[in-house]
Amino acid sequence: MRLVALFIVVQTVFAQLPDQKSEEPLRVLFLGNSYTYYNALPDMVMTLANSTPGRRLETKSVTRGGATLADLWNLTNALEVLRNGTWDYVVLQDQSTLGNNYVDARWSVNEPAGLFRWARFWNAEIQRKNAKPVFYLTWARKAFPEFQTGLNYAYAEAAKDIGAQIAPAGLAWKTIRETHPEIELFDPDNSHPSPLGSYLNACVFVELFTGKTCEGTTRNLTNLRITEDSHRILTQAAHSAMEQYLAGILTGIPKPDYGTLKPLPVAGPTKPEEFNGNWKGKALIYNSTHDIELNLISQGNTCRGSITITQPRNHTKLSYPLSACTIDINTLVFLTSDPRLFVEEFRAVVQEGKLIGTHSLRTTDPYLRIQGSFELRKD
Repeated sequence: MRLVALFIVVQTVFAQLPDQKSEEPLRVLFLGNSYTYYNALPDMVMTLANSTPGRRLETKSVTRGGATLADLWNLTNALEVLRNGTWDYVVLQDQSTLGNNYVDARWSVNEPAGLFRWARFWNAEIQRKNAKPVFYLTWARKAFPEFQTGLNYAYAEAAKDIGAQIAPAGLAWKTIRETHPEIELFDPDNSHPSPLGSYLNACVFVELFTGKTCEGTTRNLTNLRITEDSHRILTQAAHSAMEQYLAGILTGIPKPDYGTLKPLPVAGPTKPEEFNGNWKGKALIYNSTHDIELNLISQGNTCRGSITITQPRNHTKLSYPLSACTIDINTLVFLTSDPRLFVEEFRAVVQEGKLIGTHSLRTTDPYLRIQGSFELRKD
């Protein structure tokens, strides 16, 4: 009986002791760029989460301005920090427009191939640490609210691909911009977050990690001046975004148009000499309208010549010799290599006395997509 009684006492004592594992802090590693380090977002998340009772939260970050997930892997010590630490969550934030994407000189969010590829690399390392990946769904630039659709699709598909969770900050920003535009979420550059914008992001992360809203958290944060009304509105917007996300608002989003270049018009057989001459006109390439002058001499099915591209706005002029210049039945194809080490491909057909063509950057970098079109006439 004594042994039984002693066993019961010991069991009772251990039952009353705090669970040591539950007292260990929740550890979160943020990997991103300026959208993460502006206003010290990881520290803000930690301060807000720890200002109410519950499991403590610790954060660490590795960031680099303008970085993609590829840059974080190759140009920072993020991989080393991930491998050498103990983490519950690892937050992944890609570049704010997923790289550069210009189609016919129109800027938009890039296709998410780079995000998909590098998220898989990061996830393999995250799984080795028995941590959970989280995507930081960011917001559209102030002048381009339509960018949000491209970001939503990209992060939703990436999360589905690797089994990640999403911190839907972009959804919360959309709500505030539509319902309370008087609350300025943007820094004066109209891209980065103001302190209030970062606070909104932090509330999304706090709810994701702790299950609690920012309703009862501290408002005594460095460099943050927030009224009671703004605190309530931002807290509700963060909570609403989390509810929308958990209800599946990001599930099954149709792929948006990330910019589609029109194909060349259909042209009949064209004699090589019809391409000869000095052609001038306009091109929608890079990020604006450019002037083009193309000098071409055919030699059977091959050709030679030069091209001059001028940016009228800043009077920049670049000239290149043509390489790999061929004429295949009715289509002119040639390459140029500019001083930035880019290889550009031009394709064109003759139609009704005009040289109508397309331009594209040849690159294996999924974060860089530049395509355009041009129309020239003989001088």
